[in-house]
Amino acid sequence: MYKFQTAQREHVIGGVKVGGQPGRRRTMMVGSLFYPRHSVVLDPRQGTLDLVKLKDRLNDHLDLVKSCECPSGLMLYAESKEAARSYLEAVCDAVPGPLFADSGSSEVRLSFLKSAREMGILDRVVYNTINAGLSGEEMEALRACPPVNAVVLAFNPRGDDVKGRIYMLENGDDLIPQGLVQTAEDLGIEKVLVDTAVTSPDLSAGSALRSILVAKAKWGLPTGCALHNAVECLNLEGMKDPKEARRSVDSSAVAITIAAGADHVVYGPLEYAKRALPVATFADMMMEQATRDL
Repeated sequence: MYKFQTAQREHVIGGVKVGGQPGRRRTMMVGSLFYPRHSVVLDPRQGTLDLVKLKDRLNDHLDLVKSCECPSGLMLYAESKEAARSYLEAVCDAVPGPLFADSGSSEVRLSFLKSAREMGILDRVVYNTINAGLSGEEMEALRACPPVNAVVLAFNPRGDDVKGRIYMLENGDDLIPQGLVQTAEDLGIEKVLVDTAVTSPDLSAGSALRSILVAKAKWGLPTGCALHNAVECLNLEGMKDPKEARRSVDSSAVAITIAAGADHVVYGPLEYAKRALPVATFADMMMEQATRDL
């Protein structure tokens, strides 16, 4: 196991701590809500929801978080500005903790910030993400009204190894004018989380795990990833029970990521928390014991 010589930064977002030395803190677990075809979403453009079903899911989640004593956040995916506002209103008073603003549209991501500011919860919202593909328009909007919290995504379109990811964070790898960590700081973002950008196993997903160690050693920022993305890309159709096999592999992805030193783990749909959070609790316990004398 390991102890970083670089001072490790600890952020508090929505009352939840994230960051620090492995084994000295719990890992923040992040589950997704309102993702495409999520059964609680009735109309993804208008953001209308089955509120009864959503309440049941959130209550089950809160019970699990309490029993596992697991720091937790939610990744909110929206397809429109109307949906972004609706989703924030639906969850902000129902659950504590960070709310990650996610969308395939920069306009929608920015609308999360506008709505959160109007609702007085901007300090809970995490902009997802600052990345190499930011347009000048999005950059200007972020500079004018910077989020308090944001994820910096280490995806490098021409380098899927550790160096490619770290160069994207450090200097932009000649693809953008400067590194993404410095970009986030220049935008005035107070609390930066690093995501080491897992894609598929064919694109060296495993190197994202070692990138966690390098990033934490270099910047001391809370760092993690969504190894669940690689699991989703696996072809398990040759297995006798592909669904059960995928569930097992997905659970192992949580433990592997925590053992790699991650401060935060995105484990997929919120419904997967019933297996992800107990695994995280066990992995955190093992990390605490393994690093106790460091």
